[in-house]
Amino acid sequence: MHTMARFILICSLWILGITHAWAQSSVRLPGDAIANAATTHAPPPTPIAVPNPNTDLWNAVRGRIDAPTVRTQTVGVDTNVLIQQSGEQWRHWRMTDLIPKAGLLLASTFGLIVVFRLVRGKITIQAGRAGNTIQRFTRRQRYVHWTTATLFIALGLTGMTMLFGRHVLLPWMGPEWFSSLALIAKRIHDIAGPLFSLSLLLMMLSFIKGNAPNLADIQWLLKGGGLLGKHASAGRYNLGEKAWYWWAMLGGAVLIVSGMVLLFPNFGQPREAMAFYHMMHGIAAAAVLAFAFGHIYMGTLAMEGAFEVMATGQCDVNWAKEHHDLWYQDIAAQPCESTPTQRPGAASQTPST
Repeated sequence: MHTMARFILICSLWILGITHAWAQSSVRLPGDAIANAATTHAPPPTPIAVPNPNTDLWNAVRGRIDAPTVRTQTVGVDTNVLIQQSGEQWRHWRMTDLIPKAGLLLASTFGLIVVFRLVRGKITIQAGRAGNTIQRFTRRQRYVHWTTATLFIALGLTGMTMLFGRHVLLPWMGPEWFSSLALIAKRIHDIAGPLFSLSLLLMMLSFIKGNAPNLADIQWLLKGGGLLGKHASAGRYNLGEKAWYWWAMLGGAVLIVSGMVLLFPNFGQPREAMAFYHMMHGIAAAAVLAFAFGHIYMGTLAMEGAFEVMATGQCDVNWAKEHHDLWYQDIAAQPCESTPTQRPGAASQTPST
């Protein structure tokens, strides 16, 4: 009897458990009941917005909002400005735009000159030297040219030292040597700048005659300056020389004006103006230097007889006929004023009209 009772009790409990589990799994609450149950929990409390008392202060300091009038003991330009936002923007532009792009421009120009040399070679006088020379530049023109060229080279080298030195020279020289070099370059640049402004003015006045554009320049351009195999006639100056003249004059004017603003910051110009003129100075310097690379190459290594023209003021007759034939014809038409000079040991020749 006891065994049977136990068995019935166990079976009853087992059936009761199964019935309860089935009842729990079969019950489904309606959708609105679920939604109501979800909304019974209160949302988290909204945090209390506590204003930061330093927010307005630092926004005013950085110039993001109109700052109240600030009085300082030192009276001057921007003396009441604690943090200069435009200065950081200028520094970022100089490091990320000016330096890499100027370096790429100058390196590309140098590379093109090397390619041109390999393809074209040295431009010789096809008819050979005549032995007779005619005057092309006066002594005053040569003095002005070489004075301006010397100052330009000094400004170019010192300017590139200050612009690229941190990335090119500093890792090689070390901070001690480079700091001394940069200081010397800065002093030379500051002294040569005002002198260059005077020499460039004399340069413009000394060489402006013959640098006006004319129809012969279009023909010279269409023939590629004679590089395409056909002779390109030119007057006293060809289109390439005229382009360099006006490029140097206009670019030099930008360099002088912007350089003077940077050199003398005590005339009341704000920092925004200083940053703007520094930008103009860097862009103009890179553009003029790139063109100068080509001018220096053409006047020294590229063309036979070109360097001695500016060194002595005299040019070979055949050189004049091949590169500036229209100018030579004008000279030959005035035998009394411009008779060719015979070189020692050379046969005398008279220019033909």
